[in-house]
Amino acid sequence: MRYYPYLDAFSHSIGYVGRINEQEMAKIDPTIYSATQYIGKTGIEQFYEAELRGMPGYQHAETNVRGRIVRILKNEAPTHGNDLYLTLDYPLQVDSIAALEGKRGTVIAIDPNNGGILAFISAPGFDPNLFVEGIKQETYQALLASWERPLFNRLLRGQYPPASTVKPIIALQALELGFVTPEYAISDPGFYRLPNVKRVYRDWWKPGHGRVNLHKAIVESCDTYFYTIANRMGIDPITDIMQQFGFNEPTGIDLIGELSGVAPGKEWKRANLNEAWYPGETLITAIGQGFTLVTPLQLAQMSMMLANQGERLRPRLVDYIQQPNGEETSIDPVRLTPAPPKKPEHWALVQQAVHDVVAGSRGTARRINTSPYSIAGKTGTAQVFSLGQNEKYNANLLEEHLRDHSLFIGYAPADNPQIAVAIVLENNTGAADVAQKVIDSYLARISE
Repeated sequence: MRYYPYLDAFSHSIGYVGRINEQEMAKIDPTIYSATQYIGKTGIEQFYEAELRGMPGYQHAETNVRGRIVRILKNEAPTHGNDLYLTLDYPLQVDSIAALEGKRGTVIAIDPNNGGILAFISAPGFDPNLFVEGIKQETYQALLASWERPLFNRLLRGQYPPASTVKPIIALQALELGFVTPEYAISDPGFYRLPNVKRVYRDWWKPGHGRVNLHKAIVESCDTYFYTIANRMGIDPITDIMQQFGFNEPTGIDLIGELSGVAPGKEWKRANLNEAWYPGETLITAIGQGFTLVTPLQLAQMSMMLANQGERLRPRLVDYIQQPNGEETSIDPVRLTPAPPKKPEHWALVQQAVHDVVAGSRGTARRINTSPYSIAGKTGTAQVFSLGQNEKYNANLLEEHLRDHSLFIGYAPADNPQIAVAIVLENNTGAADVAQKVIDSYLARISE
């Protein structure tokens, strides 16, 4: 049995237990579960079921013909399950929920030094206590029917266009492969056209950004610059760098049900749509739109890798396991395949640019440059649907579910990262503001 005192705060991380059903009974060892009717259904409860459940005790007894016990031949005491100590930070979890202010979306914070998850929020959540003894059918149907999808774990299974959050790694690839130099610049009129093609690919800033080099392109999130270098590069190097940062595979977090996302390219489109790849698709892929899809957890992984100059650590929720006798087993950080080495000067350019996204006078996240330490990051606005050539986006004229998503990835302090974050707000604005509140909550406490 379980009681979850924090209600919806940890519903998508800790998960819940429930009564064993017929499908589960067919897969488990009935001897092990002979003394209980409960099993982990979701979250940590499910992933670490074998650690948590313990073992039942038993007696071998001699009985007479009437079934009465004459003597005990053997007595095996039950074994208590192990205790799990998590990497999750309770005050940060609570502060992160407050920072969302009731908006739908996700907050994930990770320690870039060891891969430990500090905050893990898919909002809205739900009360896991409803499921422990069996949820009422009408209550379950109400949760399923809710348009806010409280049962849906957005962190693991939500797949979103990453939008402009990918621009730092696209820029890194362009530098590394020699398609651009730090000095290479374009004149941005506010749009881009492929040679001999009528279609216009517009920048988010209609008047254009003027003269734009790589640093300015990241700081001001200039779409036209990335259209230009994408046409130079072609799709293959773009697909490659997305795969290097883990966009096409699960992160390996200690939870079940994680989706892998999509890092699109020629082979992917041929295999999934049986169609050829077009140059225009390369352009929109370079700004994180088109077929590209990532989970918020993958965005947090990218943020961690930017902070660590390509080093990748497996995200995890359990810090150590304690046995009933008090013996502790630490869950050591697992270093996964890093992004292939890049030149230090290229990392320096990109990291300076994401720093200036917040600290620069023209940075797209300059409004959050009010903390007592430096934050590096990148904003993103993901379209839910495609606009026509002459259509203008006006959120006030759209139903809520058609409005753009707001994204932010980042880490802080910029010169010595202790926290990396990824925020996704569905059909809403203000992801950078949420990120600042989350970062402030954590760094203020660990610096005390």
